[in-house]
Amino acid sequence: MGLQTAVALESAALLRSAHIDACLLPGRTARVLEHVAGPRVANRVVRDLPAARIHRHPQLAIAARARRRLELAGHDTSAVDRVLVRMFSSIARQCSSEAVVGTQSSCLELFEDRAYRIMEQVSPPFRYERVIAAEELDRFPGWAPEGVTRTSPWDRRMEAAWQAADLIWVPSCHLVGISQEFGADPLKFHVIPYPIVRPQPAGTIRNVPRRRALRIVFAGTLMLEKGVQYIYEALRKRPNLPVQIEFFGPVNLTPLGVRRLAEVGTVHGPVARSQLFEEFRRADALLFPSLSEGSALVTLEAAALGLPVVTTEEAGAPASAMVIPSRSPEAIIGAIEALADDPARLERLSAAGLGEAAERNLATYTDSIVDSIGRLIGR
Repeated sequence: MGLQTAVALESAALLRSAHIDACLLPGRTARVLEHVAGPRVANRVVRDLPAARIHRHPQLAIAARARRRLELAGHDTSAVDRVLVRMFSSIARQCSSEAVVGTQSSCLELFEDRAYRIMEQVSPPFRYERVIAAEELDRFPGWAPEGVTRTSPWDRRMEAAWQAADLIWVPSCHLVGISQEFGADPLKFHVIPYPIVRPQPAGTIRNVPRRRALRIVFAGTLMLEKGVQYIYEALRKRPNLPVQIEFFGPVNLTPLGVRRLAEVGTVHGPVARSQLFEEFRRADALLFPSLSEGSALVTLEAAALGLPVVTTEEAGAPASAMVIPSRSPEAIIGAIEALADDPARLERLSAAGLGEAAERNLATYTDSIVDSIGRLIGR
C-alpha cells in the first residue's frame, strides 16, 4: 500500500491496518533524510497514522529495488520474483480485513477470499512497456541494453489482478485506454489524480527575460521509455535553438546513448533530491517527453515549484502543463521556439502549475477515494 493512500483512508476512518514496504517515523532521522533527499522522503514519513496500525516491511523495498535494477539491465528476475511472491503471501496472511487495497502486481495474494478488492495501478501494463522498449530500440539501435525487451511471467501479474479486482484506481486517464488494450475492464477504473506536495520554501512564478537562451532540464531515468532520444533528435536537427539542455537522473542507456545526449546537452547523472529541486528553481522549464508513465511525479514536483512543464499525455501530465505529442522531435522544437519567443507564456505556465498544486491536496485526494469506495459498496 502507498503511504499517501493509507493516510487518505485513515482520514476517512476507513483504514484498519497499513502494510507498507518502507516508511519513516517522525524524528531526527526523518528530518535529516528529508533535508538531504527532499519531498519524496517526506512522503515516506508517517505523521498521520496511528503507530499501532502501521506494519512496515522494508524487505519488500529491498527486494523490489533489486528486481528493478535487474530488469533495467535486461537480466532474468525469476529468483527475485519467487522471493517477492513469498513475501506477498506472508503479508496477506497477516491481514484479516474483508476489504483490501493493494498496489498493482503485489496484490494477487492479498485479494484471495476478500469481499472488496481495490487495486491501485501506478504504471502501464508491463507488456505495453516491453512493446515500447522494443520499438524504440529498433529505431535507436545500440542506445539501450538489448535485454530491456525481455518478457517474464511477472508481466502477467498485473493483468491477473485486473480480473480479480472490483475497483482499480489510476492516477491518469490514459492508463485506462492502455490497460483496456491488454484485456482490462474499463468499467472497473476510477481516475484519482495524485495530490501534489507543496515544497518549502514555496515555488514562485518565473519571470524570464527576453532574448536569452532558455535553461531547460530533463529529470528522470535516462532511458528510451522516457523519450530522451527525441530531445537528441530535436537538437541535432536544430542546433541553433536558443536553449541549454541539462539531463539529471540515473542512467539506463549504453555508453553510445550517453554520448549522443552529451552531444546536445550536459549529462549530470543522478543527484540528491534536494539538489535537483535547486536546479528546478534555477531552470526555465522542465522538458519530459515520456512515452510510458502512470503519472510522473517529477512533473508534479516541478509544477509545485513553479517550474513550467512541457510533457506528453503519456506522462500523466498535470493539467497545467504544456502537452506535446510523444515521439516527435518537431513538437519539441516547436515548444522550445514558442517559449523562447513568448516569456509571458512561461509565466502563465508557471502560475498555472502553482495554482494546480494548491488545489490538488490530500483533502481532495481523500474525497475522491471515499467517493469511489462509496460507489463500490453502494452507499
